Amino acid sequence: MKITAVILTFNRLGKLKLTIEKSLQESFDKIIIINNNSSDGTQEYLNALDNSKIIVKHLDNNTGSAGGYNAGFDLAVKETNSDWVVSFDDDAYPQVGAIEKFRQLNLDENVSAIAAAVFLPDNSISVMNRVRNNPFKRLSTLFKILIKKESQYIDDEFYFNSINKYIDASTSVGLFIRTKLVKKIDLLRNELFIYTDDLIFTLGLTSQGHKLLFVPSVKFTHDCTTLVNDNDVYHPVWKVYYTYRNRIELYRVSSRWFYLPVILLQVVPWIMKSRYYDNKKLFLILLSFAIRDALRQDFSKSYKQVLAIVKKYE
Repeated sequence: MKITAVILTFNRLGKLKLTIEKSLQESFDKIIIINNNSSDGTQEYLNALDNSKIIVKHLDNNTGSAGGYNAGFDLAVKETNSDWVVSFDDDAYPQVGAIEKFRQLNLDENVSAIAAAVFLPDNSISVMNRVRNNPFKRLSTLFKILIKKESQYIDDEFYFNSINKYIDASTSVGLFIRTKLVKKIDLLRNELFIYTDDLIFTLGLTSQGHKLLFVPSVKFTHDCTTLVNDNDVYHPVWKVYYTYRNRIELYRVSSRWFYLPVILLQVVPWIMKSRYYDNKKLFLILLSFAIRDALRQDFSKSYKQVLAIVKKYE
């Protein structure tokens, strides 16, 4: 079994160095690093690396996680003969022995993808990387989530035992995909840029009948600083736009005709989150743009345009 890591980086050189160090200690056959047009010395650092396992590609523009991972998957298909590709960010890495544990799995051929258990450095579950099921598959499940306030995420106990579990969706950190599947499927949607692009992608896989298995014995660490105190509060604030725009698209993809009532139930709680931001006006402006564009299914707003909105109302 040959395994290639695809690591995406953007302006986090300090964390990238640790990620590369940890990754080289694991039994990867190749490590692909996609530099999403960083401006912090990442390109010079990567160019100076001298390791036959490492393949580096510098992109001319920041294409977000969707574009970056697509570039990495494409490179893995074209330049390696791997059986599996696993993706993670520059602030994440496999825990010691994780890849050997993956190699030891006795997987059925119908398992197309594997989701690792992702933890924060303090060994608590990484909230933004929690694996989940599609709450809209059954009305009874949706009722429990909307009315009884039960979670769409799998129970914490699954993270701390050795029981594998089929799921509907996961994030891109610690996501293993068979390379033969990568060759013939639609990959992440570039226009989504960042956030939920991976959930929409994996949800698409499982809705087409591909099996996604959560394996808690394969563990990753995600030293993530995006969320404030693990709450649904995003920093820097420009991420608010992509978070809510793409979250609505996730609802549309997973629930189809039912997504409008779901969004109506969500709008007021989303607006209330403005209290967590110093610049409440800017948060509400970004949220309004996100809702408008998502309902129009307009994903044309570029990263530079979003930054321009932030600059205008800061």
